[in-house]
Amino acid sequence: MFFLKGTRKARIKTYQHHDRQCDDCKDFDLTIKVYKDYFHFWFIPIFANGIKSTTIKCNNCGAPIRSDSLSKEYESKTRIPFYLYTGVILIVLLVAAGGAAGAWNHYERTQFVSNPQVGDVYLIKGKEFTLTIYYFVRVQHINGDSVIASNNHIGYLETTSAMSPDDYFVADKEIAYTKTQIKEMFEKGMISDVVRDYDTATGFTRVR
Repeated sequence: MFFLKGTRKARIKTYQHHDRQCDDCKDFDLTIKVYKDYFHFWFIPIFANGIKSTTIKCNNCGAPIRSDSLSKEYESKTRIPFYLYTGVILIVLLVAAGGAAGAWNHYERTQFVSNPQVGDVYLIKGKEFTLTIYYFVRVQHINGDSVIASNNHIGYLETTSAMSPDDYFVADKEIAYTKTQIKEMFEKGMISDVVRDYDTATGFTRVR
């Protein structure tokens, strides 16, 4: 795949200067433009790099002016615009959004295990010999502090958010937990996920 990337130059500020005389026409009307290199990917600025540069031109006769002192003066007082860091800003925002989403998901799951409801589905992480096995349990009844759940029919070798088409919860294969046990299992990582308000595509409504 062809990716357009590399370094480009952006004009970041234009000034009018009237305290320096043009060497050719002796007019006091100069335009000073300050530039900054930046790295881009698909023409999106990622970050500024390199040093600033300037061009100085007489507005009257168009002659270029060379003045190291003027160039340094205007380069030093010109700030790099934030849009040249668009890529970095987007990455930071995405990371922050991902962290916020992860924190919210953890908070939501914590609330679910603290207040179980009929129909809640837990993804349980277990061991069979040397293998890590994932399986689902679905809350069928709640009686005071007791939570009665049904196991699913199939074990999974990796974490999943839905059951396979031939999987289902076995109605007469129930296991009893206390609410405290469920919270402890979640805190220890034995409950990998908690799902509520799911749709039929997940397979979590299949009970036989």
